[in-house]
Amino acid sequence: MKKILLVLLAIVLVSCADKKTKTEDIKVTEATSNKTEEVSKKEESFKPLNKDINLGSYTGKINNNLDVAFHINNDEGHISGFYYYKKIGVDIKVVGTVVADSLLGYELNYKNDTLAIIKGKINDSGIKGTWVNAENKKEYPLALTKAAKKVTPLPADILGEYYNDVCNLTLTFTKSKGEYYYTYKSKERNLKGKLNFYREDGLYINLSEIEYAEDYFDIDLFEEDPEKEKEYTKLKKIGKRKLGVECYYSPGELTIQNYGNAMNYYVKLNDCGEKYIHFKKK
Repeated sequence: MKKILLVLLAIVLVSCADKKTKTEDIKVTEATSNKTEEVSKKEESFKPLNKDINLGSYTGKINNNLDVAFHINNDEGHISGFYYYKKIGVDIKVVGTVVADSLLGYELNYKNDTLAIIKGKINDSGIKGTWVNAENKKEYPLALTKAAKKVTPLPADILGEYYNDVCNLTLTFTKSKGEYYYTYKSKERNLKGKLNFYREDGLYINLSEIEYAEDYFDIDLFEEDPEKEKEYTKLKKIGKRKLGVECYYSPGELTIQNYGNAMNYYVKLNDCGEKYIHFKKK
């Protein structure tokens, strides 16, 4: 009986020793792995910033369907700049770094919170990478090409009050939480809405929610283009006018072409009979 107990005790002791050895082996392996990872991270963090790579202006797409324009400066490996969606035109702040030929940027909102992460490889013709939503981590392809012309930011002095003394009209531009807004006042009405911007040939500002006073469906137009004919017929039936009155911006001044001609008929604002309505900044 004693022999049996001694044998059982020996088996238990050997088993415990094996388990201890395996546990120690696992701990050693984990420690080694963690140490390797820490070393790797340290090596990554010590990679020098690329102070020499030239950046600048780019145009391209996010997710293959959203047209964007970027302007990025490289200051000793730290990048700063902005980009905008061409459909809206509001500048979005970008900061980050460049290591070797890799760009790591952060899209910031008006509170400097990160909205998206921009990762890309830089080459002579552009930048190719991904745009990552910071909240849901969804990734979208980013493809940018060097722009032929410099992408310029919105003017710093664009905000304020503009006045037309011929028809007694006032346009006021304000900004809140990263968005731009307008207030339009005449003797007859007081309108408010959001501003959009277009920067192709000069700067155009769109008063996005003002409906044209008259549009081409208000008269009979004879067009040779079958597609336009279909569009005219459809709009005549529903009585839908174009939304968004466009202004041309020059420093201290706004200009609205208020009406067209027989071939391109429209009246934008019925508050003023001038063909070109000029607003001067107060």
